[in-house]
Amino acid sequence: MPRELKATVREKKGRHAAQRLRNDDQIPAVMYREGKVGTNIAIPRNEWLKILNSGERVIILKMQGGDRQALIKDVQYDSVGDETLHVDFNELREGQKVRVAVGIVIKGVPKGAVKGGVLTQAVHTIHVECLPTQIPDKITIDVEPLDLDQMLHVKEVKLPDGVVSTDSPDQVIVSVHEPRAEAAAPAEGAPTEPEVLTAKKEEAPAEGAAAGAKPAEKKEEKKDAKK
Repeated sequence: MPRELKATVREKKGRHAAQRLRNDDQIPAVMYREGKVGTNIAIPRNEWLKILNSGERVIILKMQGGDRQALIKDVQYDSVGDETLHVDFNELREGQKVRVAVGIVIKGVPKGAVKGGVLTQAVHTIHVECLPTQIPDKITIDVEPLDLDQMLHVKEVKLPDGVVSTDSPDQVIVSVHEPRAEAAAPAEGAPTEPEVLTAKKEEAPAEGAAAGAKPAEKKEEKKDAKK
């Protein structure tokens, strides 16, 4: 039996009206109907947090005029990711199937790991279609039979009765492969490649200093000639 959540229709819309609701411990939300305009509603924060922590996907909205079965479609959080700012619901018809993402749980150690293989998980959720009452909490995958260079695809995953995957059948979920070889670092003290030296640059003379000894010699020669 899905959990129940009280909901009241709200007339006012906009940023300021939504903030006033949050200040009163209410959360603005919208319930969408297939082919119809969504209804603006407000839900109590405390009751919503209980449902959020339970992990429920489908709930019963207790509304004036009758209860509505609804799927939690989207949750908007603040920048920190702690506070719920807005929630979108999809009203469900009797017998209507839903599409949701279900988390994958890996079980066991691959056979190829004994041979030095590394397990890589390509995706962490599987998208499925089923009745609201058939939504699985998780999909457990046993990877123990996987050997080196083997992969597990979506089409090879056993799903509960009534649950069908909407992902590509050839989507790889996990694989086992040999670790990539890394370039070995040179041993300590080992000779390294010699540095390539360019032509040595001549040092510039200091400011005010003579460029060389020869000009001084010429000056002395002139003095001797005068004598």
